[in-house]
Amino acid sequence: MTNKFFFLLICSYLLAFSTNLMPSAKHPDLNMNIFNFLTTTLFIIILLLFAKQGSNGKSGTRKLQIFSTLGIISGGIIFLIKSFENVMFDYVVLDSIASIQYPFYLIFTTPLYGINSLLDLNYAAYSLLMSLFYILVLIISFNFKKNDVRRA
Repeated sequence: MTNKFFFLLICSYLLAFSTNLMPSAKHPDLNMNIFNFLTTTLFIIILLLFAKQGSNGKSGTRKLQIFSTLGIISGGIIFLIKSFENVMFDYVVLDSIASIQYPFYLIFTTPLYGINSLLDLNYAAYSLLMSLFYILVLIISFNFKKNDVRRA
């Protein structure tokens, strides 16, 4: 069952990523619709369920914890780079360092961008908010892992 659930998680991630790619890249110029919100909500629900259920397989839990940790770090990196953006663009070295935010943004924030149709935040604030969501996923995965150890 864990492999099927992991496959469902990957499919929901790809669906949320593909529907939210253009709105997240063109925000605030491109309007989002209810489909963006629904695909993001589906991905969030499946991710939270996998955090709860994924504790049955050690490799699935470990991968989820690594993914969540990288999501937490990426939100902080994106927010910090956006905060110091005007200083960084004056220097070539700092400007090249600032470009590391884009892969983090695409991988970790874009699939969750449908919720921003309700909040209408800039991408840095939304990325920081989504790092809080990844903290929640990490806490859930650790909590249910600890409970499974107690049962055994």
